[in-house]
Amino acid sequence: MKARVTIILSGLLLLLVTAGCSHGEGRSSNELLSLAVSGLSGVDRYAFSGDTRIGTGSQTSGTPVVFQGKVENHNQIAIQGIAPNAATTPFAPLDLLGEIEKTAVKTELVPEESNGEQTVLRITADSERTAASWAERLRGELGMLEKKVPAKTVVNLHSAQMRSLAAQTALQEEWQAELARSKKQLESMLAGLRVQSTSKLVIDKNKLLPLSVDQQTTFRYKADGKPMTESRSMRLRFKRLDGSKW
Repeated sequence: MKARVTIILSGLLLLLVTAGCSHGEGRSSNELLSLAVSGLSGVDRYAFSGDTRIGTGSQTSGTPVVFQGKVENHNQIAIQGIAPNAATTPFAPLDLLGEIEKTAVKTELVPEESNGEQTVLRITADSERTAASWAERLRGELGMLEKKVPAKTVVNLHSAQMRSLAAQTALQEEWQAELARSKKQLESMLAGLRVQSTSKLVIDKNKLLPLSVDQQTTFRYKADGKPMTESRSMRLRFKRLDGSKW
C-alpha cells in the first residue's frame, strides 16, 4: 500500500511539474507579455514586415498599406515601403509592443494555438487609455501637417502669376483656414472617440521573443453629428535580418 501511495504521489508531482513547464514555464500571461517586450528591446538587429487595412463599419477592406523595415543598434529604424500604398512614415515595432503592454487591461493565454514552439497571448486594451493614445497620435500627425506646405501651393507660388506678395499671403491664409477647419473637425471627433482594440501576440516559447502581432481596432466617433465606425487591422512579423526565424 505504501509503495502504491508513493507511486500515486510521484505521478501527481510529475503532472504538476509538467503543467508548470508548459506555455512559458509557469509564468503568467502578464509576465510573458512583459518578457517579450523587454526581450525585443535587447535585440540589437532585426527585421520586420507587415500590413495595415482600414475599412468602414466593423469590417476592414480595401488595398492594404504594406511595409517592411529593419532595426539596427536597437533603435535605428529604416522603413522600406512596398507598393501599392507604400508606408514610408516612421514605424517603431518596439513602441507598438510597449503600447500594447501599457494599455493592456486583460492578458490571457490562447491554449488551442500554443504549442511546444510558441505561446499565443490575447491582449485586450483598456478603451479609455487606448482612445487617449490615439487622440495624442492624431493630434501629433495634424501638428506635423501644419509644418508642411502643400505641393499645389508651392507650385502656385513659383508660377509667374503668383509671385506677388498679396497672392502669397492669400494662399497662406487659405492654408491656415483649412488647417483651422481640420483642427475643429478633429477635436469634435476626438471628443466622443471610443476605441476597442485586441491584439494577438505570438511568442517564441524558448527565446521569449515576439514572432508576430495581429491587432484589430474599432473606432467609434461622430462626424458632422453622424455616428461613424471605422475598423483597422494590422499584422506585424519579426525575423532576423537574413530573413530566418529567431
